[in-house]
Amino acid sequence: MIKRRAEIATSEPHAPLLGWEGMPREPVAIKGMGDALWFSFGPEPWPEALRALEARLAANPGFFAGGRAVLALGDRILEEADLLALLALLNRFGLTLTGVLTDHPVTQALVRRLGLPLQSPPAAERAPESRELSLEPAWLVRRTLRAGHYLQVEGHLCVIGDIHPGAEVAATGDIVVWGRLLGTAHAGCGGDETAAVYALELRPVQLRIGRYIARSPEEGRRPIPEQAMVQNGQIVVEPWRTLSRLERWLGPLLGRP
Repeated sequence: MIKRRAEIATSEPHAPLLGWEGMPREPVAIKGMGDALWFSFGPEPWPEALRALEARLAANPGFFAGGRAVLALGDRILEEADLLALLALLNRFGLTLTGVLTDHPVTQALVRRLGLPLQSPPAAERAPESRELSLEPAWLVRRTLRAGHYLQVEGHLCVIGDIHPGAEVAATGDIVVWGRLLGTAHAGCGGDETAAVYALELRPVQLRIGRYIARSPEEGRRPIPEQAMVQNGQIVVEPWRTLSRLERWLGPLLGRP
């Protein structure tokens, strides 16, 4: 007898999201990285870059107020007055400097002398590792099997249709029935006791997994998707998925027990 048992990136609206290492298409590119806004400067003269930055900040001051700023200066050489003018601009719009990323040793020395934090380059984004999936042979049958039909395959078997009483299917792997399983099914017919049987309605005449055999109980119950597998030396059937509240409510209305 079968046993049954119940990366958030923040950016200014319309701002071009360019990497800090790329050349911005505007004098200043702004991109959210981590918990800070990164300001990347192009090759324009410094007064022009400051005017462009001021315009960007003034266009949406509420967005920038209270934010953290990282300056990506590339290999630009800055004088002390240039850097102090930039810090004053950030301070005016409520931005807190958290790091300065610069490739030029002169600018690096200036940053250290002013006691400002030097920023390390961000870690390069690693491409997701590709893993080769282990594939197993499977057979797809698009038809209803009636009394007298017998089908056995090497690998897994998926039947889209019903398996009527008197029909029998067997597979060395799993068996999936996208329909009613009312006949006989033997999963793991080569001796694999880890195989399983899945069906939208699981009421087989006989069910076999490996060397284990079970029959469907003669009890009236509402048909639901179920799965059968071997547990603790016997075939156990469980719901394939939990029924939703709507499905439970609609059952009596559709005339299902």
